[in-house]
Amino acid sequence: MDIGQSLFDAWFDFARPTVAPYRDAAGDEVVAAIDAPRFDHDAAAASIGLLVEPGAELGQADRARLQAAAIGATKATVLHRRRTDDGAIVRRAWYTLDPQAVIDACLGQAGHHLSIGAVPGYRPNLGGFVRYRGEDWQLTDLVGTGTGAAIGDEEGRALIGA
Repeated sequence: MDIGQSLFDAWFDFARPTVAPYRDAAGDEVVAAIDAPRFDHDAAAASIGLLVEPGAELGQADRARLQAAAIGATKATVLHRRRTDDGAIVRRAWYTLDPQAVIDACLGQAGHHLSIGAVPGYRPNLGGFVRYRGEDWQLTDLVGTGTGAAIGDEEGRALIGA
């Protein structure tokens, strides 16, 4: 799903202990309240995604987490689209037995997140990428999940085991 304001609260828990700047839908610089996610825009008012930053000091980071039991699938392909600092769009995919942990790890990365989702099962490996809804997503080997058991290959074998 695209990360957007309309359904964000229904799927994700978000926290930040400080106010923080971003650009609103008009392209104006504004300040988000404590614990309010920032759906950032560029100066021309184009959406550039959910902004996640580490914060100026320890403990001030943005924290977005998928709500518990939001995804029922276990064997899944997680798809994550993010915008790099230079404006490039990167689409990555992971095979996983724990999509919630992989989604949380992806959203734990600083940057602009455009979309994230889990497709039940493992999409076919087409030589280092998977195709979903007409787009190619680069298969990525590892993402830190903090749990020790999340990622597998296209045959369902765990790459990281507890």
